[in-house]
Amino acid sequence: MRIAYFTDTYYPEINGVANTLSRLHQYLDCQGIEHIFFAPEYADEAQERDIIRFKGFQIPFSPNSRLAVMTPYHIAIKKKILDYQPDLIHIVTEFTMGQEGLRIARETGIPVVMSYHTNIEQYLEYFHAKFLEKPVRAYFKHFHSYARLNLCPSMQTYRQLEAQGYRNLDVWTRGVDTVLYSPQKRQGTWRRQLGEDKFICLYAGRLSFEKGIDYYLEAIRRLNREGFGKDMIFAFAGDGPFRDTLEQCGIDNVVTTGFVRGEMLAQLYADADAFVFPSGTETLGNVLLEAMASGLACICTDEGGVTDFAVNGKNAIVTGYRQSDEIAEALMKLRTNPLLRERLSMGALHTAKERSWDSVMAELMRSYDRALQGGMQSHAV
Repeated sequence: MRIAYFTDTYYPEINGVANTLSRLHQYLDCQGIEHIFFAPEYADEAQERDIIRFKGFQIPFSPNSRLAVMTPYHIAIKKKILDYQPDLIHIVTEFTMGQEGLRIARETGIPVVMSYHTNIEQYLEYFHAKFLEKPVRAYFKHFHSYARLNLCPSMQTYRQLEAQGYRNLDVWTRGVDTVLYSPQKRQGTWRRQLGEDKFICLYAGRLSFEKGIDYYLEAIRRLNREGFGKDMIFAFAGDGPFRDTLEQCGIDNVVTTGFVRGEMLAQLYADADAFVFPSGTETLGNVLLEAMASGLACICTDEGGVTDFAVNGKNAIVTGYRQSDEIAEALMKLRTNPLLRERLSMGALHTAKERSWDSVMAELMRSYDRALQGGMQSHAV
């Protein structure tokens, strides 16, 4: 099988989609499956095998992202595709790179698989653009109507799209690296930096309003008002538009680390005592899986893709979405109940071990086979 991928996000950008594609690239290499990626250029990346980059511009609300202008490159990309002769085009995202991939596929008749990764409609609310919800929903549905298979990262997303009338749905879930993320990575480096005698509560991911961090911040303020947070540190790893708010909030035990990745991120997880993930907009929630693989007692919400694997009292404390008081109470429980932390940690480790990347990618290859065996579906008009 030979596959061409079109994506608006890729390494070195840090997000769940980019991380998943890096894993996919490694898997394809190991399995000897021929592939090529068309992706944005972020800086002066060294020449990369199997990746063709295109210059793009920054997005104001997401400065680490890039959108490439593809029109000048269409003829060259089409020639590359015709020379490469892929069996399948996998369109990962719906923006400029994805649009180019769909244009190429329609012109060449190559079968298309698509992924749905982001609850863009929910994000519009946070960027004060809810008035765009109907046209954005219509665009996404029309775009995905050209796919033989639309891959969802979770059953929650599958059900959401099914209710909206999407067709040809399947699930491509996500795995976690239990070698990289492990309790064995506890080195004490971050504890010495953040506070050896403190109870460290970690958040990792994009620092933005749609992640529910403002409600988490309210919970922290309550804990501090009641004197409960005096021996706690609330660490935020990542970057984004909410970082300035965190750094200027005037709360002494709130700290930011900036972007952390790889081995240092694994050590940060392992050095923490608890993980708080207040987002309800995730289509899966990769960082929650990483925290579970690191053996952390976790707090998450009852909305979004995390509901596929987070079970209250078994591997996490599941709170109501946007319920800051419930987050505060969950943190009190974790801080005062080491037996609860131990039980949740054991449940989290069990959950992580069931989600190996190899099994996830092998299932993706089976999905490709199903798409190639089926007839081309007509798109919704």
